[in-house]
Amino acid sequence: MKRRVRASAPAKVILFGEHFVVFGKRALATAVNRRLVVEVSEKDGNGRSGKGGYHIKIENIPTFGLEVDLFRGEKGEEGEEGEEGGKGEALPYKDYGEATKAIAYVKESIKYLEESYGINREGGGVEIEIKSEIPLSAGLGSSAATCVATVAALKEFFGWGVGGGEGDLEADLEADLEAVREDAHRVELAVQGAASPVDTAISTYGGSVLVEQGEVKRLRLAGLTGLNLLVGCVGCLPLSRGTSDFGLKTKKIVEQVKARKETFKRIFDSLLEASEETTAEAVAALRERNFVRLGALMNINHGLLDAIGVVPRRLSELAKVSQELGALGAKVTGAGGLDEMGGVGSVLVLPGAVGRGKIKTAMEIAGALVLDVKTGGEGLKIEEKFDYNS
Repeated sequence: MKRRVRASAPAKVILFGEHFVVFGKRALATAVNRRLVVEVSEKDGNGRSGKGGYHIKIENIPTFGLEVDLFRGEKGEEGEEGEEGGKGEALPYKDYGEATKAIAYVKESIKYLEESYGINREGGGVEIEIKSEIPLSAGLGSSAATCVATVAALKEFFGWGVGGGEGDLEADLEADLEAVREDAHRVELAVQGAASPVDTAISTYGGSVLVEQGEVKRLRLAGLTGLNLLVGCVGCLPLSRGTSDFGLKTKKIVEQVKARKETFKRIFDSLLEASEETTAEAVAALRERNFVRLGALMNINHGLLDAIGVVPRRLSELAKVSQELGALGAKVTGAGGLDEMGGVGSVLVLPGAVGRGKIKTAMEIAGALVLDVKTGGEGLKIEEKFDYNS
């Protein structure tokens, strides 16, 4: 009998408080109905992954695909350690350049689980296949979704069930989900050097969260269930301009914001308080389902992000054209961007009663990848788990 496990995790958007949350202020985030799927199965054939290694196939993350072999052993059959075929090498079937960094989170997940749980595939190899609806470098939590789904699928595959020792999702579900969240956060931290716990919390639990004084609290808001939004992603192309830095862009932006805070301390303190109040008002507006007020607060939040220097020209233009075409609100979401780094990032738009199509078309003409998303999506799911005869 052979085993196959399929797990999926959602994308996320930050509605309010990005960057300011680093300084202890509130932030509000929610899952959206774009998902990343990881399937783990036993590998047949005579390739390296059939001899105790891992074959990783990343099929359709928006804008590229990737296929590599990883395998364990002090030396490979074709070379010494570190050469082609050497220990831990990623050998692309095609030259995807910077895109090979996409497997960093998968490799680190394998390494972490081997060290922490002792997973070890002696003999046969393991196939890891990833399919995603989440663009990279877009501030939508693709790295967290990758970590959560990969960790969960591998733990299930190797017998460390996400819901109990035998893989029963109903038994001890909360504790086991929290273990996945913690594991995934450590993996993301190891790859990036810095990582917010918000993203892995959303990818694990779904729904919405409020970060308050550094604590991540799961939140139920009527106005955040099935709210239709648009996300305009600019420059999220891992195969160009070296944008697939996987955390380096965010780290640089955060450092620049901290430097600006030190330079303009009193002014920045006022912006921090304004962000705190904006997020609190947004929570109240969502409870009341007052979307006109919510949109106005999104515009205010966008202005605060512009004031701290994380709204590049390209994202500013997307927000402005959306507002001019009738959007109730439009703002940068996630880390934002810098002009000197190509203006890569995303804008979150709350359309009004009319004009959604015009807004979407205008953003596409401006060069954005535009996604229709719905808030409050499900968290981690084990979508398929079974043993089968070869």
